[in-house]
Amino acid sequence: MNCELIFYLAAKTNLCEKSLGAAIKDTDLNFHTSLFATSPQSLGELIIDAFDKTNVVFIIGGLSVTDDSGVENVLSKALANKTPDDIKKLKNPVSKSDGYLIRQGGQLLIALPDEPEEITAILSGPLKKYLSDFSAY
Repeated sequence: MNCELIFYLAAKTNLCEKSLGAAIKDTDLNFHTSLFATSPQSLGELIIDAFDKTNVVFIIGGLSVTDDSGVENVLSKALANKTPDDIKKLKNPVSKSDGYLIRQGGQLLIALPDEPEEITAILSGPLKKYLSDFSAY
């Protein structure tokens, strides 16, 4: 199953992409494209476009931003009038920048920090099985 990767206000993009690729290699997920967003509006547009092409979207970056442009605030506003089927905070054992998983029907959005070792740590736990099960869905 193809998935999209959106970097949002992210650093170390090449290393993060490699860490994410290594972490999901045992699943049926394959990156279709890697995209870049620098504002909440462009992030929203890219997410909408990505879900038109695939059912799985990863966002890397923007989790440590605490103003209105941070991923948490952007996703909170996007979900203000919706109740997802599944929403989970993904515990980050390396730092305080936890990730998020949001599933609505057959679509899955995963927000991760922009540190390669944190991506690896978050994806080495139960999330990897969740992704394997979801990609088989």
